[in-house]
Amino acid sequence: MSARADEAAAEQHGAESPRSLRGEVRFRRWLGWHLAVSVAIFFASAFAAYAVVGSVPVAQLEALVEEAQAGMPSDSPLPELSFVPLLLNNLRALLLIGLGAVTGGLLSLFGLVVNGAIVGAVVSFVVRQSSWAVVLAALLPHGVLELSAFFVAASIGLRIPHRFLRYLLGWDETPLTRVELFELAVISVVLVVMIVVAAWIEVNVTLDVVEWVAGPDALPE
Repeated sequence: MSARADEAAAEQHGAESPRSLRGEVRFRRWLGWHLAVSVAIFFASAFAAYAVVGSVPVAQLEALVEEAQAGMPSDSPLPELSFVPLLLNNLRALLLIGLGAVTGGLLSLFGLVVNGAIVGAVVSFVVRQSSWAVVLAALLPHGVLELSAFFVAASIGLRIPHRFLRYLLGWDETPLTRVELFELAVISVVLVVMIVVAAWIEVNVTLDVVEWVAGPDALPE
């Protein structure tokens, strides 16, 4: 009997208390090939955007950035990094990626491609005006947590439709077991906490790390 069949049988015999569920959890099931696919799609999009932006002369990119900044309202919140707007933006991105669970994985794929392309484009622009040391100092402090949360959310967004497909094809007895729903609730809380911590680090720590690595004028204006 498969592990999922065992879980379903346990639920039928009343093993439904939180304590019983904790004894059955296997969080690694959410970190399998769906996670590997998510990471691959993100970095493929990032490398593609890096190559495309890297083929554009720096002077032309600077002109485009200046034109975009000129078109922003004077009270735009973008120039000043603040915790709440950044947190809300990252939580929206996390939700968008996670909504692949109810869109057949499409929104997860879309979120990975868009975020990967943004990261790749920004890195390609900044690295030519500064250095890889600056880029890594600006990304690593918060990026490890933030991107990890996005990747796991995408893994969930891909795995749930896959599980429902297996159920519809008759390969599994249930689309999601009670244990998997418990795991999903726990993982969701952890991902939100990761995004909150990452946003705090980005606002309060990242710039200090960049200045420590490369000086106060390291980042381009």
